[in-house]
Amino acid sequence: MISLHLIFNSTTLPQQPIIEKKHFCILPWIHLHVSQNGRVSPCCNNNKYLGNVKENTIDEIWKGKAFEELREQFASNIPDKRCNHCYNIEASGKESMRQISNQKYAKELDRVETNNPEPIYLDIRFSNICNFKCKTCWHGNSSAWFEEGSKRNASDERIIKAFTNNFDELLNYLDDIKEIYFAGGEPLIMEEHYQVLEELEKRELFDVELRYNTNFSNLNFKEKSILHLWKRFKKVHVSASIDAAFKLGEEIRAGFNWEEFIKNRKEMLNICPEVYFEITPTVSSLNIFNLPELHQELVKQQLMDINNIYLNFLERPQEFNVQQLSIIQKKEAQEILNQHIKWLVTNNATQKVITDFDNLISYMKIYLI
Repeated sequence: MISLHLIFNSTTLPQQPIIEKKHFCILPWIHLHVSQNGRVSPCCNNNKYLGNVKENTIDEIWKGKAFEELREQFASNIPDKRCNHCYNIEASGKESMRQISNQKYAKELDRVETNNPEPIYLDIRFSNICNFKCKTCWHGNSSAWFEEGSKRNASDERIIKAFTNNFDELLNYLDDIKEIYFAGGEPLIMEEHYQVLEELEKRELFDVELRYNTNFSNLNFKEKSILHLWKRFKKVHVSASIDAAFKLGEEIRAGFNWEEFIKNRKEMLNICPEVYFEITPTVSSLNIFNLPELHQELVKQQLMDINNIYLNFLERPQEFNVQQLSIIQKKEAQEILNQHIKWLVTNNATQKVITDFDNLISYMKIYLI
């Protein structure tokens, strides 16, 4: 076993801080990610198999050999090929999930040094239940894709659920949790999501940070208003998955309705304006030419701050990856994005947002010779 003590306390040579090492990631010490089928992996971007909550308890997986080996690997700054998503993002100049997590949880580094991990950040994809059928998605992330999935023998079940018998064990961790990330499927129409919120309310754990990746189409569930629930928590971060404005948005994400999205955002501003709201378009060949239109339209309608946009660079399916565009298409997209960057500068956007769009151009051109 690798000695973490040596990593931090060697006196023979000056040591680079572990948080600055190229392949170190703090997530295995603090972060529990469970996918829709119950598989536990280091994060949503790394599919390394660490266990399955349908077969073992969370405690057995968290303290198990696979998790321990991964922690030793990252502590020793050894890369993992399954981390290519972060590596590719970093190569474009954009901050990756690895870098963002290391910065956000830098105060938790003592967990690494003492090798005393505890899950304080949950990312549980309770099921694939979703009311949208997005072109860049699949049955594992959306029940609406079941017919196509069953034709390819991908699954014989429409609804895929992470927990079948030990959901209550998850609730045992809530007292120590600092952050919960809800995604899906579509979390705002999942029973388990509301059960977690009810448990947090019961224990008066209103300091827990709630983060969402949601299509923002349903704000009410079985007589529960998510907007009124959010008002009770001190920090709520809503990332709305929307790829384009008007009809194109509806074509890319079947089930999406532009007017309904506008209505829901206005209602949110009326009931809980203090909740952080951003849009998180998945940038693909389907929307890269129209991305500025979406951004500018929502800012013009005063439905979002100009800086509240996070660009997700799609890698798969490869056919929709912007790196697959022709040279002519890339040049056209670059010109459109450069014009948008001028608009950002004129309207006093932060350097971070401007840089994100610059990085999108770089990402698009990584394999362009």
